[in-house]
Amino acid sequence: MAKIKKINCDFHYIDITLQIEEKKIIQWISSVISQYTKPARELNIIFCNDEYLLDINRQFLNHDYYTDIITFPHSEEEVYGDLYISIDRVRENAKQLKIDEELELLRVIIHGILHLIGFKDKTKVEIKAIRQAEDEALALYRKQFLLENHYYDQVYAVVSTIPKGRVTNYGAISDFLALGSARMVGYALNNLKENRNHIPAHRVVNVKGELSGKLYFGGNTMQELLESEGVQIKDDKIQNLDKRFWRPE
Repeated sequence: MAKIKKINCDFHYIDITLQIEEKKIIQWISSVISQYTKPARELNIIFCNDEYLLDINRQFLNHDYYTDIITFPHSEEEVYGDLYISIDRVRENAKQLKIDEELELLRVIIHGILHLIGFKDKTKVEIKAIRQAEDEALALYRKQFLLENHYYDQVYAVVSTIPKGRVTNYGAISDFLALGSARMVGYALNNLKENRNHIPAHRVVNVKGELSGKLYFGGNTMQELLESEGVQIKDDKIQNLDKRFWRPE
């Protein structure tokens, strides 16, 4: 396997407070760039607030609206440029989309990187291509760079959105998060502690609809919780699973 060239990347923070794992993000960015033909040179990633980025948008692009990122390329031959990112927009968009702020920030960062690589987003075809590249980059991050407790948090975030009266399975959550193994979802749910009463883990069953996690709850608690939501169960198995099944999207 060819050695991945680490890009020279500096982070700047203007009037905002943000905690990120800079070294890990640089490694991730370098790994993504290595999948393309354009060589990596240098990046400046500047985190700022809405008003700061709005001023840049007005001054340099003649656009009078808020945006989450503005990318300034310095070369067509190399990945070399500046990314200005509004943390206000990232947090607001994550809230509206009901997704994790960290992953939304990573998506915005890699969106700018992909522009420097050569991706466009003006036409439907271009938008589809850059969205697919973003998804592939985020899948790489989840697989290689997420700390164990971070992936646990991603599992908990998905489980928290399962509607009452519906169930999903370990594999569906794993596929959605690109974890590569349904067992990883089970590990996360088995490690629930203080969040146990706030995360509806009882709505996660195995692929056959069986209450495979009932021992974790103790007694008939898992069944009782599901039945209180209108779910019918017989012999530790969800009835009419096809109607009760919910897939993360």
